[in-house]
Amino acid sequence: MNISIIAVGSELLLGQIANTNGQYLSKLFNDIGHSVVEHTVVGDNPNRLERAIHSSLEQYDAVILTGGLGPTKDDLTKHTVAQILDRNLVTDEKSLMYIEHYFKDQNVEMTPNNKQQALVIEGATVLENKVGMAPGMLIEYNDKHIALLPGPPKEMQPMAKDGLLPYFLTGEGIIFSELLRFAGIGESKVETILIDLIDNQTNPTIAPLAGTHEVNIRLTANGNSKQECEALIAPVKKEILSRIGKYYYGSDDNSIESSFLAHMKQSFAIYDGVTDGELYSRMKDHDYSNKLFGMLPHHQQFINSKEDMEHQLLISCRIVKDLYNAEIGISLLHENGTVYLGILENECLTIKSFKMTKNRNLIKKRSQNYSLIRLLNYFREKN
Repeated sequence: MNISIIAVGSELLLGQIANTNGQYLSKLFNDIGHSVVEHTVVGDNPNRLERAIHSSLEQYDAVILTGGLGPTKDDLTKHTVAQILDRNLVTDEKSLMYIEHYFKDQNVEMTPNNKQQALVIEGATVLENKVGMAPGMLIEYNDKHIALLPGPPKEMQPMAKDGLLPYFLTGEGIIFSELLRFAGIGESKVETILIDLIDNQTNPTIAPLAGTHEVNIRLTANGNSKQECEALIAPVKKEILSRIGKYYYGSDDNSIESSFLAHMKQSFAIYDGVTDGELYSRMKDHDYSNKLFGMLPHHQQFINSKEDMEHQLLISCRIVKDLYNAEIGISLLHENGTVYLGILENECLTIKSFKMTKNRNLIKKRSQNYSLIRLLNYFREKN
């Protein structure tokens, strides 16, 4: 199913709040195998909203709208949808009773406009709001699905997950996904290497997704059980890892830091001449076994840049290893757009390197994952 998400509210266009609802809904529906193909943000203008809804209904299987279900005049979503469908708005008595009880419990007088929140489009399936007052709706229209959800994320998220999602799971079988996570490789290179698999995909489907200095690949299978879906995914995953497995660090909610630390058996310390301590902070947040003893920032007093890079890495690894009495010393240095990673273990130095853009901020940010995947591979092979 191809889905369009329309967020309603001038506050989104003014930059007063972020459209986190779109992100949440995209993940929710992509995780069950549907394709969110369009995000639209529309201000509190009925004519523009009507055009956006008409356009989405012409092109896609489902339209999901968030926001504009409140009691004020600028909350126009359900009125606009009702006009498009040529349907009336009717009072949902259960929702009205909930709203009235809410105000009574709060010992607050209910203004007449709050009754508007109990209005729903005639013929709609009403989605209960367990957090706020405005109910959601799901409408079937000419083989299309139209869903209306409240704007506040604390109301929208449980309604979408518990109330709306089951309607998109109807039918035979189930949909199951596994997210493969890669670092140290770009999205374009991944697509080039896997293009034949992507072009010939059937079940499971293969969807490369760019992350922050990493690439994810979502494999989604349709079957009669989770076990059947996993069996369909397994050979495709195996083929992908046979091609780009050296960049793979885990699946689903695994982090690259946790994957590396799980393979790191010894204590270690870092000499950081590249990321200004950010790599250390990331690893320390996941270092539940206290293997990471410390970090030393780069300073010219410790090593002489006139020496060759191998000597600088050896000295800096040795300094930080001895300073923190760690079993392994790790050093990050960069020169002329190349980042060098030194690993000193038992006085044996291993050097890894990779090219980076000369932009200082990109070197600092991107080199973190590029370094972590190389550290993971080094200790994964050893263990």
